[in-house]
Amino acid sequence: MIGTDVKISANGDVTGTLKTVTGFTKFSNAEQEQSGHYFPITLTGHGDNMTLKKNGSPQKEGIPFDSDIIFRVENTEETREVEIDGKTALTLNFRNARFE
Repeated sequence: MIGTDVKISANGDVTGTLKTVTGFTKFSNAEQEQSGHYFPITLTGHGDNMTLKKNGSPQKEGIPFDSDIIFRVENTEETREVEIDGKTALTLNFRNARFE
């Protein structure tokens, strides 16, 4: 899914290689979301509810907290944000990532 060179800097910049994955049926039932570049992350925080945003827009709101998240990243211009109980816990940008 990701290369051994992947790193997240303190400011949320993601560097390294996101590998192409196909047939990832556990990610989504929608066939068009079962292939692409994915970014798994384990959060160290905790809370009750979370909101996941893509480029500032909520994609999933008020979902139960889960420390293990996988984002499907469509291009290097994306940013992803995780809010836990209404507060930003993490913001990632992929402008320095490479797609393989």
